[in-house]
Amino acid sequence: MRTPAKAAGLAPAMEWRDLERADEIVVVSAPSSWTDARVEAWLDWAGEIQPKAPLGGGPACYADRIAQIGLTRGLFGDKADASAFREALLATMLSGVATPAGGQTGLTLLPDVGEFEFESAVKGALGQRRARILAAQAAARLDAALAQVADAVRRCSGDPRACGDVRKNPALARAARKARELGADDRTILDAIATADAPRPPLTEPGSEREAPMIASASRQGVSAGDEAATLAAQVGWETSALTLALSPTDADLLSRGVGVSAAIDASAFLDDDGFDIERFTYVCHLWGTALELERDERPARLGLAGVGDCLLSQGLSQTSVEGRDAAAALWALAVGAALSASAEAAAALGQDETFAQDRQGVLKTLAERRVRAAALRSDLATEAAAALATAHALARKHGLRSTALVGPFEDAEASLRLGGAPVGAAGAISPVSVTQTADGWLLPAFSPAAFEALSTEGVDLDAARRHALGHGSLLDSPAIDHVMLQTRGFTAHEIEKAENALREHQGLRAAFAPAIVGAGFLRDVLGASAEDVARHDFDTLAFADFSPTEIATAERHALGAGTLGDCETLNPELREAFRSVEAPTFADRLAMLVAVEAFACLPTAVAVPVAFDSRPADAVRAQAAAARAGVRALRLHRATAPADFKLDLPEEPAAEPARAAPLLDKIGREPVVTERVVEKIVERDRSRRRLPDRRKGYIQKAAVGGHKVYLHTGEYEDGELGELFIDMHKEGAAFRSLMNNFAIAVSLGLQHGVPLDEFVDAFVYTKFEPAGPVSGNDSIKSATSILDYIFRELGVSYLGRDDLANGDAGQFNADGLGWGKPLSEDEIDDVGPDPVLASKFISKGFSRGAAPDNLVFASFGRRRVEGAERPGSEGEMCPACGDLSLIRRGGLTVCDTCGAQSDRPGPVASS
Repeated sequence: MRTPAKAAGLAPAMEWRDLERADEIVVVSAPSSWTDARVEAWLDWAGEIQPKAPLGGGPACYADRIAQIGLTRGLFGDKADASAFREALLATMLSGVATPAGGQTGLTLLPDVGEFEFESAVKGALGQRRARILAAQAAARLDAALAQVADAVRRCSGDPRACGDVRKNPALARAARKARELGADDRTILDAIATADAPRPPLTEPGSEREAPMIASASRQGVSAGDEAATLAAQVGWETSALTLALSPTDADLLSRGVGVSAAIDASAFLDDDGFDIERFTYVCHLWGTALELERDERPARLGLAGVGDCLLSQGLSQTSVEGRDAAAALWALAVGAALSASAEAAAALGQDETFAQDRQGVLKTLAERRVRAAALRSDLATEAAAALATAHALARKHGLRSTALVGPFEDAEASLRLGGAPVGAAGAISPVSVTQTADGWLLPAFSPAAFEALSTEGVDLDAARRHALGHGSLLDSPAIDHVMLQTRGFTAHEIEKAENALREHQGLRAAFAPAIVGAGFLRDVLGASAEDVARHDFDTLAFADFSPTEIATAERHALGAGTLGDCETLNPELREAFRSVEAPTFADRLAMLVAVEAFACLPTAVAVPVAFDSRPADAVRAQAAAARAGVRALRLHRATAPADFKLDLPEEPAAEPARAAPLLDKIGREPVVTERVVEKIVERDRSRRRLPDRRKGYIQKAAVGGHKVYLHTGEYEDGELGELFIDMHKEGAAFRSLMNNFAIAVSLGLQHGVPLDEFVDAFVYTKFEPAGPVSGNDSIKSATSILDYIFRELGVSYLGRDDLANGDAGQFNADGLGWGKPLSEDEIDDVGPDPVLASKFISKGFSRGAAPDNLVFASFGRRRVEGAERPGSEGEMCPACGDLSLIRRGGLTVCDTCGAQSDRPGPVASS
C-alpha cells in the first residue's frame, strides 16, 4: 500500500511553549495559534512527555507505532511506504486536523505489600467493608419503610392520583415521614410511590452488584406500540439509566462488542476560501481509516467527525432545516465511503472480517442503498458522497472489508479539546461566541471562525453584531449605569477604572464591583457599608448603591453583550435561525439530525433520551416510544438527578390529643359508669309544591345577547321569593324557542318544589354556547358566554345579591332601585298612617335589585296631606269610607269632603 504525498503543507509553524504543569515547567514545541489548554490536552494524552518534542512527543510515538504495525503485517511494501504513512499521520495530528480518541481504562494496581502505601490502601478497603456492613443494616430498615410507602398506595381505593398524593392520602404521608426519618431522601420516596404496583426485587448487599451498562434489542414496532417487553425495558431504564435499547439485532451486536480504538477528524478544518476541500478531506479519512484498521484488536474501531455543525454554520445553514440535515448527512456519507475504501484495501493484505464473510450480500446491499440515498441528498457534496460510496462498494466486492462497521458518531470531550474545541458528534459546533487567547496569554471573547465566516459571507454589519454579542467592553455611554451616574453615587474614576478592567475577567458586572476589586475601605468610608456587609461573600455593591436589578442587567448587556447571535435583529431570519440552532438546540432538532446522519453511519449511537426526575414509568414509556418513532437506531433513557433542595410537601402530622383528666370516683371509690348516647336529628323538608298566587308580581327584562333578543319574565311569591320564570326569544327557530320554554318550566317547577335559586345559578353560569357575546339592554350585565349564562347572572344579581356576577356599575342605582330619581321634597313626604302595609306586597324585589330595605312600608291608601288650616275639613274627623280627615257636619248629616260619603253620626261643625 503506497501513501500519496498529499499531506505536505498540513503541519503549521511551530514555536517553543513554556507550560506550567502540576510539579514542573515543561518546554514543548506547539503551533503558535493554539491555546495553552489545547496544548496541555495533548500532553495529558501523551502521558510521558519528551521535552522540546512537538506536543510532548505523543503524536510522534503514536505514528511510529502504527507505521511499524503496518510494516510488520505486510500492509506497506517497504520502509519508504511506512515512513510516508507515518509522516502523513503525524502531520494531521500536529496540525490539529485529527486525533486518536477513546482510551481504555485499566484495573487499579495496589502498591507492593512492604510499602507504606499498601497499609493505607488496605485500611481504606477495611473501612469500605465496614461501611458496607452498616449500610446493609440500615438498608434493611429503610427497605421495610419504603415497602410501607408502597403498601399505603396499594391499599388506597379511589382515584389513583389521589392515592399517590401525600396531601390526600394520610396513610401515605405517615409512611413517607417514617421513611424520611430513617434517612431516605425524597427522590427515593417518590420512586417508591411511582413503582407501588410493580413487583419489588429482593434486597441485595450494597456494592455486591453494580449497575453495569446493559444492552438489549427490540423491534421498532414493538417499542413504538409500547408492548409489555418495551414497557419493562422502559422501567429498567427509568430506574437505572443504564439500559441501552438497540432497535435491531445487528446494532445490538455491534454495541455489545464495544469499540477498541477511536479517532476523530475535524471537518471544519477543511474549509478554505474556495469552499470545502473534498479531496483533502477524503484523503485524511482514508488515512485514519487505515490507521484504525492497523491499531484495532478483535473489537471494532470507530472513526468520528467533529465540527460538522461549524461547516453548516459557515455556509449559513441551520441544523433545523432539511438542507442543513442533508448537508451533514452528505459529509458523513463522504467519510464513510473514504474509510470503507481504506478498510477494503486493508482487507486485501490482512484478510476479510468474519462478519463480512458471513453476510457478504447483506453488507454489499447496504452499501448500495447508502449510495442511492446519498445521490438523492440536497447538498453540494451529494455527488461526491455517492461516488465515494460507489468506490467503497466496488473495492468491497473485490477485496472484501476488514471492518463492516468503521464510521459512527460519538462524543469525546478530551478529543474535542485536542481539536481546538470542535465538538465530536453528529453535528457538533463551537459556540458562535467563544474565546481566543492573545499572544500575552489573555483570553478574550471573540466570534468563532465559522461564525465570522457566516457573518462575512452574508454581508452583515460586523460592528453591530459584535456590539450585540460581545458588548462595548465599557460602561461608557451605557443607557442604565454609566460613568456619570456612578460618580453621582459616590464612585470615583479610580474605582470605575478598576471595575472595568475586571469586567472581562470576572464575566459579570456584579463581580467586577465586588469589594475585593473596588476596595473594602471605599465601601465603608464612602458608601457607608458596614464591616459585616462588606465581609459577606454575596455582598452586592451595585444594589447597595441603589441600582435596580433591571438597571444592572441593562448595563451588563451593554458592557459584555448578549453572548448570542440568534437574537440579533441586524441579521436576516435565515442566519438568525442558523445561529439559534447552534446556541440553543432542542432535543427534537438534535434527534432529527442524528437520524439523518445514522442513515449513512456504520455504527449506531445510543442517544440519551432525557426523562424528568419526578416522572413516572409511564412517562418513560412514552419518551422511549417517541424516540423509536423518530428513527434512531439505539436509545438510552437518562433520568435527571433530583435537585439538591428537592423536598416532598408532606402535610404536618396532626397534633396528639391532650391527655384526659383522671376520672372522678364516687363515694365508695368506684369509677362512675359513663354511657354514650347518640342523638340523631332528622330534618325532613316538605316536598309538596308551593304554588304561586293567581295574581303575582315580578318584572320583565329585555336584553340582547350577541345580537339575539331575550325577554325574561319572572313571577314572585308574596314575600318576594322567585317562583317561576319564562324565557322568550325573538326571531329564533321553533325548536330552540321550545327548548328554552320547556327549560324555563323545568326550572320553575324546581323552584316551587324547594330547590334553592343559588343551586341553579351555580349550575348554569359560565356555560358556553352560541349565541354569546356583548349584552345590550341590561344595566348590570355587559357580556355573557351563553343565553343561560346571561339569564342566571341576571337572576343571581337581582334575587341573590350576587354582585360578583355583574360586570356593570351597580352603584348607578339609588336606594329605591328605580334609577337616578330626584329625592322627594318636604311637601311630598306623606305621614305614616296607623296601619302601615309592607312594601314587599307591592314592590318587586327583583326589580329593586334587592336594594329596598325590609322595613319599608306604605301608608294607607287615599290619604292626603293637609295643606293649611283654611282647607275645608282640616279639623274634621276620619272618614270611615276613605280614611281622610275630611268628615264634617252639614246640618243633620256628616259629609266627607273627599269622597262625598254621608252618615247621620255627629261630626264637627264646618266653619263659615
